[in-house]
Amino acid sequence: MPACLPRWIPGLFAAAAVVLQATAAQALTPPEAALIGALEPARVLQDIRRLGQSADGIPQGVGEGSVVSGSDEEKALAEELAARMRELGLEVRIETFPVRNYRYGVPVLTADGRPISAISLHAAGAVWGRRDGVAFARGNEGGGKRLRTVLVDAGDGYAADYQKIGDVRGKAVLLRREMRDWPPAQITEAALRGAVAVIFHDHPSAGTHLDALRQDSMWAHEQLPTVAISIREAQALQAGMKQKPVVITLESEVEIRDGLSRNVLGVLEGSEQPDEWVVVSGHYDRWFRGALDNVSGTAAVLEMARSFRKAGVQPRRSMLFMAAGSEEAGQEDPERDWLAGSNAFVQAHPEILRRAAFVSNLDGVGWTPSTARLAVSPDILAGQRAVLADPGLAATAEAKPFTGSTIDAWNFGVVGGAATSALLTWDNSYTPLYHTQEDVFLPERFANMGRDLRIVALGLFRAATAPRAEVSLLALADAVGAELDKEAALLPGTSFADTRFALQEFRAAAATVEAIGSNDAVRVLLSTRHALVPWLYAANGDFAQALRTVEYTRRVQTFDAAIKALRESRPAAALEALAQLYEGRQCQRFSAATYARERGFRAGEGGWASRFGHRAPPPVPAFDAACRGLVAGATPVEPVIDGLGAARAEALLAVEQSLALMAAQLRAASAQLREAGLASVADPAHPR
Repeated sequence: MPACLPRWIPGLFAAAAVVLQATAAQALTPPEAALIGALEPARVLQDIRRLGQSADGIPQGVGEGSVVSGSDEEKALAEELAARMRELGLEVRIETFPVRNYRYGVPVLTADGRPISAISLHAAGAVWGRRDGVAFARGNEGGGKRLRTVLVDAGDGYAADYQKIGDVRGKAVLLRREMRDWPPAQITEAALRGAVAVIFHDHPSAGTHLDALRQDSMWAHEQLPTVAISIREAQALQAGMKQKPVVITLESEVEIRDGLSRNVLGVLEGSEQPDEWVVVSGHYDRWFRGALDNVSGTAAVLEMARSFRKAGVQPRRSMLFMAAGSEEAGQEDPERDWLAGSNAFVQAHPEILRRAAFVSNLDGVGWTPSTARLAVSPDILAGQRAVLADPGLAATAEAKPFTGSTIDAWNFGVVGGAATSALLTWDNSYTPLYHTQEDVFLPERFANMGRDLRIVALGLFRAATAPRAEVSLLALADAVGAELDKEAALLPGTSFADTRFALQEFRAAAATVEAIGSNDAVRVLLSTRHALVPWLYAANGDFAQALRTVEYTRRVQTFDAAIKALRESRPAAALEALAQLYEGRQCQRFSAATYARERGFRAGEGGWASRFGHRAPPPVPAFDAACRGLVAGATPVEPVIDGLGAARAEALLAVEQSLALMAAQLRAASAQLREAGLASVADPAHPR
């Protein structure tokens, strides 16, 4: 343990050291035990504290301490991380990639002359500034740099709210932030109704944290000057508006331009298979000081590099220690602008993803709650469960298949087709702090740092030093087969036979190659997985990894439920059914003009979701008309039923197309396995 530590650190980890010794199982080899012994959780906590202060004292309108995509602060932190990696003896390079950069001045907001703490929301509008070198000004004072107007409480900012409060032209609106669906549509509704500014009060998940200011990207919804304030400030404004009109002034500035972000890559070359890769990654951009999200992950990546070097590990495979930029935002994509750094890496380095034995993604490490989850690829699930069981940690962490599309593991594992393990330690105790100024370093918040470092280090060690990489396409086939069975049960009238047969054929080919067990066979398996996996999965309506058919199957079921309810003269139940879909919720909440604009906005993509069709597009226009008619109480209901029926037919066709696409890709994977020349795999007879 290093000298000159703050007094709280040794005490915090004294008990953890005892637990480490008590729970270390006999299954650990001496080299594994040596690596575990080289870990220093105290050093990681020091790094969280220090790295979290990297942007202190720099005025930023998106929140003090933030390190934003394409910013000078991001560049400086990237260079610091690169220097740290070089000190550890890694071969280091910084790779740049294009992003959309927003630089906000600190907003000045007053209500009847009283100052109110506020932040500008990322990728939203401001009172004045420059967009791609062209100046704009929306204010009515100070040469257009200050906006003065009356504030109106517009509730949730939906159409029904505006029907209650009436005309808001020329006024600013106070809006409650949406809990489930991100808030850009509320900005569009306000703009189309003539409002001149939006003031969001904090996300409902803030709970009792009444002073929290929550940052999120608004996905280039720049129509109106937009800021966020705390729940406490909103409550004060609401109380004041009940007494008399409240006049606000807002000064906010933004410079919107193209910029560059950076991925920091440190390499420890493998001794025997240097062109096979084991990767550990954590993003270093952040909102506010971001102690958990994700300074903790960045610090843990550095600790992995330091401990592997200190323990003298000589990996068979090359190890890549990656600090990813622009995870929170940065892509010029109207639907999903996050994960820019990992997306840039995956696109730039197919040669690494094609031979990636293992990728560990760290996004929030060490959080105090007693249990953690490893979200892992199905083909390495057995090995990751052993990583938890062997050091005696299975009681405090669980490995489960699949990941989500809100962390970099999505790009590595679904877009890139690598085996991934994402350590997830967040729980409801962290949710109120997420993306707020309250996500700061406090040592008691990271009591599980020792446990989490052990999990990550052991997984990396085994992947980097094993004679052959763990890759089980049989396990992948079984996972896909189980999901197909679930889907088939939900759609009894749809044939899954051809896809199942293609999966059977793929499983037979994989079994033959896996039985060979040579390094050449493993490389064929890795390459096949890289080519196949992106076509098997997509993101469902809750941003989670699911079989490619799942979102369309859900639409079929939703439309069936709505049609059934209408035929039984239960329109309220039909609306409730449609609300299970994003478009169904938006259709009911917003005006027709807002819904149409948002539908068009979301139709375009430029990022990771578009390459393999990982997001289901909106339903056919017939759905829009049907849903609007249902909201308006249209009679007769037959045209509504017809519109929903058309949407159902389209969704069912999308299921069938997805099944056909999966079958084709499975057959291509089978051919790739057979053509490797490692095995002779006979084609089974096709079912009639």
